[in-house]
Amino acid sequence: MSITEYKPGLSIEDLPTELQTQEPLKLASNENPLGPSPLALQAIRDNLDTLNTYPSRQLEWQLRQAIAASISDQLGPEHIVIGSGGIEVLEFVARNHLTRPDAASALPRQSFPFLARYSGRSGNPINFFDLDEEDFSYHPERIAAAITPGTRLVYVCNPNNPTGTYTTATALRHITAVIPDDVLLIHDEAYIDFVDTPDFPDLLPEVLAGKNLFLMRTFAKIYGLAALRLGYGIASPAVIERVAGVKRNFHVNKLALVAGLAALNDAEHRQRTIANNMAGKQWLTDQLTRLGCRVWPSQANFVLFSHQSVPAQTLIDGLMALAIIVRPAFGLDNHIRLSIGMPEQNARLVKSLTAVLQQEIGD
Repeated sequence: MSITEYKPGLSIEDLPTELQTQEPLKLASNENPLGPSPLALQAIRDNLDTLNTYPSRQLEWQLRQAIAASISDQLGPEHIVIGSGGIEVLEFVARNHLTRPDAASALPRQSFPFLARYSGRSGNPINFFDLDEEDFSYHPERIAAAITPGTRLVYVCNPNNPTGTYTTATALRHITAVIPDDVLLIHDEAYIDFVDTPDFPDLLPEVLAGKNLFLMRTFAKIYGLAALRLGYGIASPAVIERVAGVKRNFHVNKLALVAGLAALNDAEHRQRTIANNMAGKQWLTDQLTRLGCRVWPSQANFVLFSHQSVPAQTLIDGLMALAIIVRPAFGLDNHIRLSIGMPEQNARLVKSLTAVLQQEIGD
């Protein structure tokens, strides 16, 4: 699959009728298995009778203030831009920085491909670089080789999607050292809420120092609000002003805004989500390893694995026949990205995968 041909994962509703009757299980899109934040649900209920009115500017401003305050008391709403999902936030950046036909991006081949897809459609040049073939780490020298005089954007996904691997603070300093000051570094932090390692980079000091840097985060994963499409970016006021200039009016709906405000206060749901993810990640890693799979260490709410003798597509098709949706890892030939579910969902996945492997290679 070409990296510019990214397609969202299948939804349960997209399955054929014969699979709909088998209690289908979706572990393909890194959705929160606990469901949405209960506080967000209540906020939505409280605002249903106001759907006849447009969302106010004040409401978006309040959410920007709340996001900033939840991260650092040194941030303000001027450091935040809100979008209809993290993808729209990335699109704001692309639309602002790739205005010239020769404006190029330096993008990892084995990573989330939205910017590649955007550049492919807009006709802007793309200079790909490969991650490490063994551990999927970013190589500063490969990034440097992909930067040309026309490069306007460099994209680093951390933790990386679809591998779950992460770039340390030290490694990121080596990366930023090879990026020219006039090139914007996008640091995609969609999965930062699941990080449990102490050497993950904290880039807020660089944001506060006015560096040419843009951080992207989302409400979809940790707060379970994927259907509402709510994401945000963090950057210096100067970068935010430029990026926000391409927004449409009323681009985020009122229910998403009130749900986001409420979700930020739902510490219990957040903690339960993180605890379930940590336990499930370890259990799935152990079970998949027992089944002869290689599993890469993950700092996200999914794991990347491959089997030593059975092709990934064979496993995907076999699981689909059992009404379990998983997906191939984009940018990789023979790997599966598996979302971490609730304990009973993880157990069903392992039981079904065991049956598929037994059918393919025997006992």
